[in-house]
Amino acid sequence: MKFLSSLLIKFVMVTAVLWIVLGMFGVSFGNILFTSVLLTVISLTGDILVLPRIGNVAATIADFGLALVLIWLVGSFLYEQLVRVGMAAFVSAIVIAVGEFLYHKYLQNQFFTDEKPTPENDFISNQKDNLQTEFGSEYDIQKPTEEEPTDRNQTDK
Repeated sequence: MKFLSSLLIKFVMVTAVLWIVLGMFGVSFGNILFTSVLLTVISLTGDILVLPRIGNVAATIADFGLALVLIWLVGSFLYEQLVRVGMAAFVSAIVIAVGEFLYHKYLQNQFFTDEKPTPENDFISNQKDNLQTEFGSEYDIQKPTEEEPTDRNQTDK
């Protein structure tokens, strides 16, 4: 249920942004709906796989690039020739990136809260019960033979 609600939130956000921005450029609602469905599915898949690994800021930058390229590609094939696709894609990608930054915080609170910090990052867990024993190996020191001098000063004599 959490996945379905997050998908719906993302779809509504992307559709609203594209309807406002691309609507100013004269793009039909059918093309806006197709673009938002495509962008939502690809972007949500990337968010679930990539967001926990690279963090919110990097995932937002990746979503900006994805939105820019995807809207530009879809727009060059579907939208009318009178639309300036590059400008429409750029403005849409900026507004979507701002929304994605807030959406990523929502995803981190809903999906990625079960992860526990590793002991290296948690100072308190290293101090309490995380006692370890150090093991090492020692070298065997051989007794010098009579042929070899034991002191370097004796070699000068």
